[in-house]
Amino acid sequence: MTDARDIAYELTRRVNSSGGYLNLLLRYRLDESDLDRRDRALVTELTYGIQRHRNKLDYIISSYSRRPLQRLQPEVLDMLRMGIYQLSMMRIPQHAAVNETVEVAKRLLNRGAASFINAVLRKAAEGIDTLLWPPREDLVDYLEINHSHPRWLVEYLLEEITGEEAEALCIADNNIPTITLRVNTSLMTRDDLMEEIVNHGGEAQASPYLQESLVEVVLPHETIMDLLEKGCCVVQDESSMLVSHALDPSPGSTVVDACAAPGGKSTHLALLGGEDCKIIALDKNPKRLMALARAVSRQRLDNIEIKEGDAARLGDLLDEDVDAVLLDAPCSGLGTLQRNPELKWRRRLEDLPPLADAQLELLDRCAENLRPGGILVYSVCTFTREETTSVLDRFTSKHSDFRLIELASHLPEPFSVGAGSSGHIQLMPHIHSMEGMYIARLTKLG
Repeated sequence: MTDARDIAYELTRRVNSSGGYLNLLLRYRLDESDLDRRDRALVTELTYGIQRHRNKLDYIISSYSRRPLQRLQPEVLDMLRMGIYQLSMMRIPQHAAVNETVEVAKRLLNRGAASFINAVLRKAAEGIDTLLWPPREDLVDYLEINHSHPRWLVEYLLEEITGEEAEALCIADNNIPTITLRVNTSLMTRDDLMEEIVNHGGEAQASPYLQESLVEVVLPHETIMDLLEKGCCVVQDESSMLVSHALDPSPGSTVVDACAAPGGKSTHLALLGGEDCKIIALDKNPKRLMALARAVSRQRLDNIEIKEGDAARLGDLLDEDVDAVLLDAPCSGLGTLQRNPELKWRRRLEDLPPLADAQLELLDRCAENLRPGGILVYSVCTFTREETTSVLDRFTSKHSDFRLIELASHLPEPFSVGAGSSGHIQLMPHIHSMEGMYIARLTKLG
């Protein structure tokens, strides 16, 4: 039987060395493994915990390693991170955390590396309880190390919001997210899905905001996969659901989801608009379109037309002007760090301007095939000024025939209050207990 720690180390290396996405790698690797439920949980906690708390782990390692971090081989550093995470953040006896990690190092690295790792972990085990951490008075160091966020992002946040807010956001980013499900209301009611969950020994809470949402779902992985396969529901954060509500498709209208795969928003729009609302789900990635097609088939939705194509060439792909366009644009993803903690270490400040330029180009193209009076919704799962309000300012300065329009009536309380009459809203993890999402609603003047 494969050792859980071997898999956790393997996945950590793949994420850190080749830029893989942890959630996808974890799902595929666990599905092909022979691990029992307990060991699957261990792999999940180790791989996500290492990414969430990487700076904190590195601080501990640097305190007990005779070699500086930059001189450690990446393979050794990741093995140390796995050991230190068990020592500092899990209820595992210290001797077990050390010995198990050293055994993995012997199997997957070499005896010299294992000996070095053993020495560092034993020193850490002896001294970790008295280790001095950066004080809160040194706020940048404190947030960077104690709350494990990259320095550039900490400095960026402190220029935009107060120190208290920045700390609250960093804490929220490191929280373990719960599962949120959106009910396929064409097949069952929320009460039906709740009953199904309870009958399988699980639990969930009805969302206080959205009638189609169940939050804090606790259910075995196999049962959730079965419900998804039956098309009863989809895993989707409430912030993403609010994007579809912001567009609010009308019966009989034609709506384009310009960057649609893997289909969460397309299928939601299809339900909100009703059977005679046509959704054109567009994406340029063939593999992701296959996932979208499977989602549409499972949920038995007949009002979605799937098209392969680049939203940057939207005008070449449509034969007519449409009533509404949703552009959920590729972005930095910094609003999703709870579920995608590896993005903390992958993004850089210099990434933001080119991302914003690409988002503006997509908005320009999505505006071309919208009929007068039509609705354009722009959303990104981030909060950076460059990718949100600045993109909208640049777009409206170029397009005098577009303006932001009232959004509040399309959102449930308390989000309607947050949107006010501005036509856009910024959702934040530490304020709204959901992923960070920027949503703007515009119309094309006649």
